[in-house]
Amino acid sequence: ALALFALRAAPRPEAAAVIAALRSQHLQLELLTGDSQDSGNALAHALGIAQVRARQTPEQKLARLRELQAAGRVVMAVGDGINDAPFLAAADVAVAMPAGAPLAQARADAILVGDSLAGLVALRDVARLAQQRVHENMAWALGYNLAMLPLALGHLLTPWLAALGMSLSSLIVVANALRVRRTEVLCKRSTC
Repeated sequence: ALALFALRAAPRPEAAAVIAALRSQHLQLELLTGDSQDSGNALAHALGIAQVRARQTPEQKLARLRELQAAGRVVMAVGDGINDAPFLAAADVAVAMPAGAPLAQARADAILVGDSLAGLVALRDVARLAQQRVHENMAWALGYNLAMLPLALGHLLTPWLAALGMSLSSLIVVANALRVRRTEVLCKRSTC
């Protein structure tokens, strides 16, 4: 032999910390890869992922996703290749890497910024906070309308005052929604 070539993809430097952070949120993690069993096992072991399925075709990845969804699981899929596009399109939440294939990005719900997996933890935090704000805004709108509707029907509220109250209510809802900011997400994970 004149030469020997060995190709090995090293995990991203932040991958182990991100996996640990996601696991601490009681998420079940699986690695589905088209790579060989040895490569898949080595990567899963390095990152602390217990479940690995190697030599997966796009159809097999999609079948596993459907199996998890049929069991009532909400699946967040992360991928970057063309072969991940069907998998990403069927996931409940699909995330693509910024340097990934354009087809994978087109099928994703979110594209990470900065070519780092750390955005996965922030994405979950932002989604949780946004959901909290939606519930708060729905409660405010329902409470406001339940209080004001009887006054309007009883002619105790003039039209201009009702319009002013509705505008103020809308401003309160928008201001509350704007509270979901990156600094708030970062402050949830560390001391500010």
